[in-house]
This record gives sequence, C-alpha cells and structure tokens, in this order.
Amino acid sequence: MPTAYITIWRMCDPHEPDGDQNVPMTDVSIYVALIAGAAGVAGASIPAVTVLIRDMSDAKRARSDQREDRWQHSCLDLLRSAQELRTKVANAAQYHGTEMSARLEEIRGCEADVQVHAASAALYAGESLAALADDVAEAASRLAAQAIQNTNMHVGEIDPKPDLAAITKSISVFRKAVVSEPRA
Repeated sequence: MPTAYITIWRMCDPHEPDGDQNVPMTDVSIYVALIAGAAGVAGASIPAVTVLIRDMSDAKRARSDQREDRWQHSCLDLLRSAQELRTKVANAAQYHGTEMSARLEEIRGCEADVQVHAASAALYAGESLAALADDVAEAASRLAAQAIQNTNMHVGEIDPKPDLAAITKSISVFRKAVVSEPRA
C-alpha cells in the first residue's frame, strides 16, 4: 500500500488505541478544501486580471488617440479660420459699397474664431506650437483692427489697404510647424 493511504487509514482507524487521531483528519479535509478553493479562485481570476490589464491599455490608447484627433482638429480649425479671415479682409479691401458694415461684422467674427481656435490648439500643442498659435492669433487681431480702423464708412471702402503679409507669414510658419511636428 502507498504510504499516504496507510497514513490516512491509520488516522481513521477506530481500533487505534490513540483516539485523538480522528481530529486531525477533519483539519486535513478543511485545509484541502481551502487550498482547492483558493486555487480555483486564483485560476479563475487570472483571465479576469488579464482582461482588466488589456482593457486599461486599450483605454489609455483610446485617450491618446482622442487627444491626437483633438490636436489635429484644433490646428486645422485655426488654419482654416485664419485663412478665412485673411480672405475676408482681402475681399473687403477690394469692395466699395454700402454693405461694408456687414463685411466688417464678418471680419470681427472670423477674428474671434481665430482666437478661440488658437487657444484650443495651444491646449493640445507643445510650447513651440502654442507660441506659433498665439502668433497667428495676434496677427489676426492686428489685421482685423487695421481693417476696421482703415474703413471709411461714408465711402464704403478700406483705405489704405490692410497689409496681409504678417498673417500670411504666421499662417505659413504655423502650417509648416504642424506638419513637421513629430506626434506619438
């Protein structure tokens, strides 16, 4: 007979002179049950822990992707609104007529959009791009102010014509920096 079988048999044998042998048998079965239960719980929790780690990694990657998307959209929105402001000012500079106040209103609205999009781009960008976004916003403010200040509402024209070089340069510098910016 195997040794383990003999040991258990002796522990359960009621004919043994030492009657205290039956008490450890109860303890052994409790220990075996506890160990078996713990092994089952540990074995069942391994896939759950693995899934939890994978889900956390996926959530982190999704947050990173969302941040990247927001950054791209904010930069594109800034470029679009700055270019739209530049175009509206150039068109208003060529216009002579009674609708100049409506055109100036559109210019002020575009300038406000540039400010908002510059702030948004600066939130998601590094220091250098944030500074360039601020440069675009400042050039937009100067251009809008120049267009409004140089407008003669009685004649319905802008004279002298606003200088578009500063905003054109700031848009170009920002665009080049965004395109060359290494993103994770």
